Amino acid sequence: MTTEPQAPPPSRAWRLLDLVVGLGAWAGALCVTGILVSYSIEVFMRYLLNAPTSWASDFVKYFLCGAVFLAMPQLTREGAHVSVTVFKGKLPARSEALAARLGLLISAAVCLLVGWLALEQTIYNFSRGIDTMSLIAIPKWIVAAPITFGFVVSGLVLLAQVLRLDAAITEAAR
Repeated sequence: MTTEPQAPPPSRAWRLLDLVVGLGAWAGALCVTGILVSYSIEVFMRYLLNAPTSWASDFVKYFLCGAVFLAMPQLTREGAHVSVTVFKGKLPARSEALAARLGLLISAAVCLLVGWLALEQTIYNFSRGIDTMSLIAIPKWIVAAPITFGFVVSGLVLLAQVLRLDAAITEAAR
């Protein structure tokens, strides 16, 4: 029998955020599959049939944008993003916890601000009916929406990490 306190089960909001992050990661993986399929079709058409496609290069760019920004919250949740750890383990525990919270809050604020700006641009592209400038034009909001998703959901993940860190610190103090 263990005497360590058990963390309460995650709330509905945490589970919903985790679900959204997971769905984004799967959508990002589908975009990587789209890149593979697009390039495979291009190689087949160009080198075997001597009839290159006019769309593959553009679609690979769109899929790459989607892959990066749809998977971004998953990487943020796992801490797989770039991180400066120069102070980690060198500060007193209380100062290190404060620095961690401050870093997460600043990162969350930046992500949410950029997400807001991306949302405004996505809405602008949608309302004006702006298309991409390519041989096969698609609505530009489709390309911009994953950018909004990536930054907004990453900002929410960072805020959740602050709250979870605060809960862990409170629990450890008991």
